[in-house]
Amino acid sequence: NLVISDRAHIVFDFHMEVDGMQERGRGQAALGTTKKGIGPTYSSKITRNGVRIADLIGSWDNFEQKYRALAEAHANQFSITETDIEDELARHREYAETLRPMVRETIALVDDAICGGQDVLVEGANATMLDVDFGTYPFVTSCNPSVGSVCTGLGIAPRKITEVYAIVKAYTTRVGAGPF
Repeated sequence: NLVISDRAHIVFDFHMEVDGMQERGRGQAALGTTKKGIGPTYSSKITRNGVRIADLIGSWDNFEQKYRALAEAHANQFSITETDIEDELARHREYAETLRPMVRETIALVDDAICGGQDVLVEGANATMLDVDFGTYPFVTSCNPSVGSVCTGLGIAPRKITEVYAIVKAYTTRVGAGPF
């Protein structure tokens, strides 16, 4: 029953390459990122040139055009050399076929479930200490994993959130560097 949002942004190989380059470039001031490309993917989202799942399962020509433009922008800005553009395109053509049946417009899906009286459980790992706006910046994740992101990330109206449960540790831990 896996459902993937059509609005989800895609992490590409060059995002991971840039993440690693940036982390290595920090030297002793490295943040300890996972180098999985999350930060650079969020950068693509915020600069409005990211590629989303809807692009992947839509017109292949449109997806390829957006992908190539984004890859070229990263190559020019970061001198990327390791990403094999043609290989990544071939893989994503296969991914499109595999993922297509799982992709849905999830805002209406979740809203319909709530309006239909179903319980919707939203899990949010990391929480406030790793929130990019409220956490221990710069040792944070690239998003807002606190409860407010239920509204912005899932499109759930604040008035429809009726209960919030939290599991709290008496200490803070994290992957990577930083004050903890």
